[in-house]
Amino acid sequence: MGAIRVAIVAESRLFSDGLCQILRGDSSLLITTDNRSVADADAHVRLVDGRVPSAMPLDAVRLRRDTPPYTIVVNAPDADAWAADALSAGVRGLLSSNASAGELVRAIHVVHEGGIWARRRWLIAYVQRATGSRREPVSMEATTSLDGRLSRREREVFRHAATGACNKELATRLAISEATVKVHMTRIFRKLGLHGRAELAAAYHGLRVGGDEVVRRLA
Repeated sequence: MGAIRVAIVAESRLFSDGLCQILRGDSSLLITTDNRSVADADAHVRLVDGRVPSAMPLDAVRLRRDTPPYTIVVNAPDADAWAADALSAGVRGLLSSNASAGELVRAIHVVHEGGIWARRRWLIAYVQRATGSRREPVSMEATTSLDGRLSRREREVFRHAATGACNKELATRLAISEATVKVHMTRIFRKLGLHGRAELAAAYHGLRVGGDEVVRRLA
């Protein structure tokens, strides 16, 4: 597998140079450009400085949730509402100003593989906005019930789907066909009484959806 191509969108040369120094220390990463005026169609992941005024609603870049380049915001404000806005807009990764170099590299790999990198409470804020749900305690009975209702393969698909991966990404990640993914997703929605990906993500993170049963995130 080739290197992950990374583009940097920043107005600060100091910020850009700092990221370049970090990324060049990992042989699995390749910096394609650090200039927003240069097309980044060949990039897999795009890093955006969250301190730039235009970073939200990210007018400087065109977000595509399901096709690269996937966007990661670095130096994201520590604000749940801001994070929910960013994730709703299609951002796939959020890193706070105190994130380490190791976290940045791991986030790039996770997002490149189709996942979402963000603090748990930021994910919860996003799901709550999307579903109008609220955090409530989860009973052990709910966990047991969920284990009993989903097969091993369905639990695996459920975990990956909750990261925001589309059916094509799920098929690639699990080495199965898209048709098989659709069958598993249909069964998961039916067995858990869910309607759509937002409710699926809510269920995965232990949130109550529309007054229905709460289920705990699977280990």
